[in-house]
Amino acid sequence: MKVGVSAWFANLPEFEERTREGRFGRSYPVPDVDQFRREIAMADLVEPLGFDSFWTIEHHFTPYGMTANPTQILSYIAGRTKRIDLGTMVLVLPWHEPLKLAENLAILDVLLDGRKLNIGVGRGFAAREYNTLGVPYEESRGRMAECLEIVRLALTQEFFSFDGEHFRIPRTSIRPRPLSPDLTENLLMTWASVESLEFAAHSGAAPLFTNYRGWDTLRENLGRFNALRTSHGWPASTSAIATTVHVHEDGERAREIGERYWRRTSAMTMWHYDRLASEYFMPGATEEERERYVRAGYEDQASAGLFGTPGEVIEQIRELQETAEVGHLITLHSFGDMPQDTVERSMRLFAREVLPTIKTFGGPEPRAMPYRAVVSDRAATSPGWEGKA
Repeated sequence: MKVGVSAWFANLPEFEERTREGRFGRSYPVPDVDQFRREIAMADLVEPLGFDSFWTIEHHFTPYGMTANPTQILSYIAGRTKRIDLGTMVLVLPWHEPLKLAENLAILDVLLDGRKLNIGVGRGFAAREYNTLGVPYEESRGRMAECLEIVRLALTQEFFSFDGEHFRIPRTSIRPRPLSPDLTENLLMTWASVESLEFAAHSGAAPLFTNYRGWDTLRENLGRFNALRTSHGWPASTSAIATTVHVHEDGERAREIGERYWRRTSAMTMWHYDRLASEYFMPGATEEERERYVRAGYEDQASAGLFGTPGEVIEQIRELQETAEVGHLITLHSFGDMPQDTVERSMRLFAREVLPTIKTFGGPEPRAMPYRAVVSDRAATSPGWEGKA
């Protein structure tokens, strides 16, 4: 099993003291640039501590995740490292002009010079991001399907064209050409609905879990995903899973620290996604029903965090791997406004006493079906899933 580290570049103090209450006349308690420096310092530990990869997210316009251009951040990390792989979790495809996205991925692949670029993608949900970007949420499924198709065409064919509902591209080519023989084999996809799970499985992507609610649901989702995947004659895939981690010699202390900072992060998550006010979330439900559902979800996420002594966390990861056939574990050590020395102490203890053991767990990394196999299957079976995300 490969083991990586992720960073959100969130500014929780600014959210709590300014943004949440709309008190924009106040000074920043923590400037965004300081938060960036803190996360870069954490990222600088990933390679020397023996982790296999570094990942970041895509969000816009709020302190929840100041990662508007993940490929730019990863290019910077690529220049600061020599060994580790990189990954996105996730690029929100409906927000992107697909040719520019494919170009950015190709450039990053060239800069990595043989290291692996994991391309995690998804559809996104936050109304404040969709509305501000001027992308109608009603078009998100179609835009995602077309963007995915164009990116895979651009990364695998020197010349191509595309004529869709949202994008029309004359015969063209992206440059530079990727260094990797087929970047589409590195495609991972996350989902938040049954329809998107089905699209991900039929698309040939590998499964990526970034927001799971308990291990029973995880097992059920992966089983359904691989059943759909094997219906095409494709092999089942291991999974990539992102989760919060905090390790301490005192297990109770680890759980107290981890849950405290994660719950505060969850409050910012709820605000960013604005689920209680979104017309797309549980249509027809009462406000009380929505709030109860959301809060239960955050309780599940908090309980899914890996918090404890090194020995306890090893056993939690062993159970997680057996539940979800984990091929790549992505650990989030820095969350909320956890002090930097607390983050570093946990990372170092995890690397020293947990990492050597868990790297022996599990099977190979998740692997997507190459785009050529998807095209061949589509031509042979016409399953009718094109255009649905």
